[in-house]
Amino acid sequence: MPGTVLTDLRRRGAVDPGHLLAGPLRGVGLQWLDPGHGAEVTADTVEHMLYVTAGSGLASAPDAAALDAAAAPDAGIPLVEGTALTLPIGSRTVLTAGTAGMEYFHAVLAVPYPAEAPKEGEPR
Repeated sequence: MPGTVLTDLRRRGAVDPGHLLAGPLRGVGLQWLDPGHGAEVTADTVEHMLYVTAGSGLASAPDAAALDAAAAPDAGIPLVEGTALTLPIGSRTVLTAGTAGMEYFHAVLAVPYPAEAPKEGEPR
């Protein structure tokens, strides 16, 4: 298959597919969070798609994640293997791994800047 490229994301980590693909995909990779650790994902100028491949955790609003866990033990959306989460532009979340840690596939997608969106009444 000429032109076919295979990449082992577990061995190589995140990759930039821009040199192979012309679409909106800007980055892909597997990410790992150790048990109890967290990571903030912010969708300022790109969108994010996350898919949990192993383990479990929570996705919560950044302000809720800062709360004392004892005061809000269920604050957040449960993430388990097979869960997908999409963050459109203007959103953000904090991922927190559960007791066994959490692995997730992370794709970053470029989208037209909101100013480039069709004006009211124009076809989409």
